[in-house]
Amino acid sequence: MGNWYNNMTTLGPPQAEVAAWCARHDRHVYVTPTRGRITVVFDRDVDRAADPGELGDLALLASHELGCPVLAAAVYDDDALLLALYEGGRQVGEYNSAGRSTLEAAALCRAFDARARTPLVWLVLNSPRLPLFLFESFRHRALMRALKQPLWAVASGYAYIARGERPDDLEESELLRVDGGRAER
Repeated sequence: MGNWYNNMTTLGPPQAEVAAWCARHDRHVYVTPTRGRITVVFDRDVDRAADPGELGDLALLASHELGCPVLAAAVYDDDALLLALYEGGRQVGEYNSAGRSTLEAAALCRAFDARARTPLVWLVLNSPRLPLFLFESFRHRALMRALKQPLWAVASGYAYIARGERPDDLEESELLRVDGGRAER
């Protein structure tokens, strides 16, 4: 059985601001520290539902209320990588490694201040699954590297963290946990 995970990557607001937003919306999440203006959110209810629509709704709201780009990512059994980019409360595009996509590499690179990396991002998004991407979490990792983002979003979701499986290079003390209306380390 492959990876199953959902998360959101934000560009701009610091960890405390993202956590406060989650608390205002009574979310149960883990929030990574902010590095290079990137913060990743792992939501319990989105993880449990395994519904890309619920993840998209949350990312859309976050992009509007936090005023920043939000990349929603989901991997299902390592067979499909789904991405959706949101800016200013609207969806910019969607990517589906197993189907039709409307998310352009240029839009993704523009949103995450990586314009010079557009050809590399295009290659990652458009390469066939085999032989490079035996698992779609491999494609997700390659995309995060191409965008020069922390790899915390790769192969990690709320359930993994709750079981003690933290993202690479992330100490437990750096994660902020929001349980409904309150945040704690």
